[in-house]
Amino acid sequence: MSALILAALLRANLALVAAILVVLILRRPVRARFGALAAYVLWLVAPVCLAASFLPAHAPSQVLAPVTTLALAAAKSAAPLVHRAPVLPGLIIAVWMAGAVAALGVLIVRQKRFVASLGPLTPSQADSGLLLAARLDVGPAVIGVLRPRIVVPGDFEQRFAGAARRVVLTHERVHLERGDAAINALAAALRCLCWFNPLVHLAVRRMRVDQEIACDEAVVTRHPDDRRVYAETLLDTLMISHAVPFGCHWPAVGPHPLKERVAMLNTPSVSPARKVFGAALIGGLALVGAGAVWAANPRPPAPTIVKPDWIERPTGADLARVYPAAAAKTGLEGRAAVGCEVARDGRLENCVIRTEAPEGAGFGQAALDLTPSFQMSPTTLDGHPVGGGRVVIPIRFMVPAK
Repeated sequence: MSALILAALLRANLALVAAILVVLILRRPVRARFGALAAYVLWLVAPVCLAASFLPAHAPSQVLAPVTTLALAAAKSAAPLVHRAPVLPGLIIAVWMAGAVAALGVLIVRQKRFVASLGPLTPSQADSGLLLAARLDVGPAVIGVLRPRIVVPGDFEQRFAGAARRVVLTHERVHLERGDAAINALAAALRCLCWFNPLVHLAVRRMRVDQEIACDEAVVTRHPDDRRVYAETLLDTLMISHAVPFGCHWPAVGPHPLKERVAMLNTPSVSPARKVFGAALIGGLALVGAGAVWAANPRPPAPTIVKPDWIERPTGADLARVYPAAAAKTGLEGRAAVGCEVARDGRLENCVIRTEAPEGAGFGQAALDLTPSFQMSPTTLDGHPVGGGRVVIPIRFMVPAK
């Protein structure tokens, strides 16, 4: 089980890394061509591909399981095989889980420290939807996940007035309208689960930059005459930027994202038709990516058929014909089990030796030589075709009577 979980995690990370690389390459061209919101929505390709890696691959239509037992010469069962679970996959999973819990703990501590640093939060008398922080050096932010609220510095009402106040609040309310706080919480959870993957951490930072730029675009679309005021307000908040693990903080961290945001304010608005085309293009890219990931998922093994309806089986003469000559001379008896795929007409094909005892005595090859003498009814339980299924046949070899 540990090995299966580890393989699933590896596939998921490979799918996620491939999707992130594609988005990192396309985000700026998409923003330039279809607008900032399209570049932000483009990040949906990554979680869609991640989810596709966990989708079950297409399996044959038969719903049949455990092992078919058929014995010749009064055999009742094959000797069971004992497997020891490997230790390494379980150890790797334990380390991964410990790292994820530790990463989540770090984010929670950072969030608590940030909220505590704001001091007491009091509702604004001018706007009941705002909470005033005791601190003055904190930029407007959306805090929380389940009930996100807009928090502004204590001197917000004196410091921001007129158009500046209008664009700042529009920016934060766009975050609330789009559910960006919940999206950022999911991104933080993904960072915890993929704590060992530096590309995921880079992607989350870039996604949050694109999120802020998309909000900037919405602000200048709603208030096209306030571009200059908005740019000046962005510059005014450059020195009071802090990172919030769970929430949306305005502006994005660092001067380089700020340059991107100010540059966007001078970009001409994208036409509605181009925005629609961009959305359709991103949707198509997500579907193609998810389909490619799903197609690469390993196919489940063919179902093993229970209680097959045999219309042909080997006879005693067939058993005597294939019995290993050396074993027959010494009176040695043995066992073997073969696994075969079942063709649509009920014949066995692609048979392999599963077990034989004693080893090297030729009983495995003798069991393989018997498989052409088997044929199953073309249909089995509930009318399901047997084609594509598998069957395991344990055979006991007893010295033929002379």
